[in-house]
Amino acid sequence: MSSPTAPGLPDGTVDGPPHGTVDNLLAFLTTSCVSCRDHWGKMGAVALGTAGAAHLVVVTPSRSMEDEPLARSLTPAGAHLHMSSDTWFMYGVGQAGTFVLVRSRADGPPPWSEPGEVLGSAVPSDLGELPELVLGWQRRPDS
Repeated sequence: MSSPTAPGLPDGTVDGPPHGTVDNLLAFLTTSCVSCRDHWGKMGAVALGTAGAAHLVVVTPSRSMEDEPLARSLTPAGAHLHMSSDTWFMYGVGQAGTFVLVRSRADGPPPWSEPGEVLGSAVPSDLGELPELVLGWQRRPDS
């Protein structure tokens, strides 16, 4: 299934998830992480043009551990903010700056409340790497 083209992709195409499913790119970030600061600043471009029609979800640790007003102000328009340490544990994320592509049933619970199928994960040094990573994960034969 094809969707509109996205700028900056090598072949100019964007493949979406199979019918009846939805892909979410979970961005595990903290407001205090020094290496995350650059990611927070560039997240708007990711939210607007996430490769493969994946929805961007920023996942921070729980509200008791995070500065919620700051996290809300840093989360770009079009992205969902979810504050839960449980989600970090559910996906085995131990490092801030980790991005995980998760596929779930479109009519099922969101992947931050019930684990979906992990298509791939990475800790990119530059968010410019994400479109190609996401497309690669989505195009795997077992995806």
